[in-house]
Amino acid sequence: MMTTTTTRLILMCLFFTAVLLSAGCTGEEQSFAEQAATEFRSETSGYEDRVEFRFIPNTDEAATYSVTHTIERDVSWGTTIETREDVRYENISRSNPIEIVVPREDPSDGAAIEIEIRNTAGVVLHQSRTSVAPATPVPTPP
Repeated sequence: MMTTTTTRLILMCLFFTAVLLSAGCTGEEQSFAEQAATEFRSETSGYEDRVEFRFIPNTDEAATYSVTHTIERDVSWGTTIETREDVRYENISRSNPIEIVVPREDPSDGAAIEIEIRNTAGVVLHQSRTSVAPATPVPTPP
């Protein structure tokens, strides 16, 4: 009779351990800094030969991020020139932002980027679509 009670007790302990492990209760916890969503701001610079898109985290701590983006040329037509998924960027901080450069064949080429930035846990921290069109020439007086 004692063996049956001991066996039941062991089986119950194993059951509760399995439930806790499957629920993630005994896994590693992320630090508060990792749990907090890092905000990003974007900057765009247009030059005759390229467009530079920068995504700057609001933190000085270097971190790793996963980026999925689509780049389009001829913004009004939406011609996709590149799509990349889950590109890993390491050591990203305010002083070392994510930077994506799109070459221009002609200064009149527009460019757009649709981007999603995730932390290493897979949490989406930033989503946006940004476009750059050629500047409208301003007439200069004679």
